[in-house]
Amino acid sequence: MRVAVRVFGELETVVMARLWESGGSGTAREVVEQLRTDREIAYTTVLSTMENLYRKGHLLREREGKAFRYRTVLSHPEHIAALMREALSGGGEHDTAAVLAHFVGEMSADELAGLKEVIRRRGRTSPKP
Repeated sequence: MRVAVRVFGELETVVMARLWESGGSGTAREVVEQLRTDREIAYTTVLSTMENLYRKGHLLREREGKAFRYRTVLSHPEHIAALMREALSGGGEHDTAAVLAHFVGEMSADELAGLKEVIRRRGRTSPKP
């Protein structure tokens, strides 16, 4: 699924993180309760942020009683992967191989081993168009 991705604003990032930590769904009230363990925040502020994320296509919603339950369109790993894909494919002339070489060059040994495993498994499946 291709979704327009972007880096979120500060509160959008916090709300999305709480939703991802909660299995990808939650009501505004649930998110407010989680956020209030760290800081004071108004219900209407969180609700407005979630509505904005819904209008931008990052959240789905379904009625649950008098409120809406919001669900993330992408999982956190899918969102990060989409940001990486967008960074590699957009914005000017650059050598994708060089960008990847710099990225891989900054990985820890464990991260590199994980990447090698993903590439090994990917080699067994047909490439995406």
